[in-house]
Amino acid sequence: MWKKSAGLFVAMFLMFSHVSGSQKDIVNEEEFKVLCEFVRLTERISKWVEGIGGKSEVDVTLLKERTTDILFGTGVNDVNGMTWKYYRQLDCGRDSGGLTDIAGEALVKDLICLCEGMDGQPNLEDLCYAGNAKRHKSNMWNGPDNHRKTWDDLRSKCTTGRGKSVPTETELQENKKRLQGLIKARKEGNVGDHLYTYGGGKDRGLHTCSGVGTESDGICVLYRKGPGLDNASGIKWLGNLEKLVKEVEKMNKEESTGGSTKPSTDGKPSMEKKPKPNTKPSTEGGSPTERSDEPRENRNPNAQTTTSTEAGATTARPPEEQKSSAKIISQSLWIFLFWLLV
Repeated sequence: MWKKSAGLFVAMFLMFSHVSGSQKDIVNEEEFKVLCEFVRLTERISKWVEGIGGKSEVDVTLLKERTTDILFGTGVNDVNGMTWKYYRQLDCGRDSGGLTDIAGEALVKDLICLCEGMDGQPNLEDLCYAGNAKRHKSNMWNGPDNHRKTWDDLRSKCTTGRGKSVPTETELQENKKRLQGLIKARKEGNVGDHLYTYGGGKDRGLHTCSGVGTESDGICVLYRKGPGLDNASGIKWLGNLEKLVKEVEKMNKEESTGGSTKPSTDGKPSMEKKPKPNTKPSTEGGSPTERSDEPRENRNPNAQTTTSTEAGATTARPPEEQKSSAKIISQSLWIFLFWLLV
């Protein structure tokens, strides 16, 4: 009997060990989700800009450039135009030995820094999302091909289920709070530290993001410490996205309140508004309260005469009242004559 119990115990132990092993935390999973949401917000702006092309006076080209600057870096149109330095930490960040390099220049580059595995951590099973187990050689970091493939995979994950409406400042600020909650400082709290850590799979800030799994290194990005208490103020692409979302939300509200910008038959934008009632006075002598669409032959031509008659009626006595007065006078005369004869 005890052998069966022991066998059952061992089987349950192995089963729970397998389940717990399969439910290991995915490194950079939450950080990836937050940056993905910023990608969705930027893509929604891009779609909105495409939709207003030719229907508005908004500079569509400039807005499109601002979205690509956020995603790929200033002056870069797509991932193919991005440049990569020889070592990973030069793009993703380091703050060690008096040498400082920062991330935060381009949203896509930060995502690749978080989600592209390297041979420095061969035992790392998943990165950013389940099933992402691809690893690249550390000396191939400056090659664009691997990064292009990584971005294709990440973009398909990030843009799934994106909304179609213009993003709001409220949406952006809510996601920014999530990002701020994941940014870490070093536990020692050295006042000389210049950078914050995002990602890395540890509960503290790191010194280098070269992709090697050590106590002070990892797969992460380092962001510059900005002024004040905002630990995300040193992220360049985020600051640009905040400004753009605020401006686009305002533009969208102005377009909505001003009417739709559907092209009219003459090729100019037609601002469709509810027509106002015409209360303009007639230039032909009509009353200001007359309806402008009423035919003039249906209007009362004797309006002025009627007004004059009504004015005179206030001083003249009615005929009935005049007859009643004459009758009283006549009766009084007959009574007077009757008394004289009697």
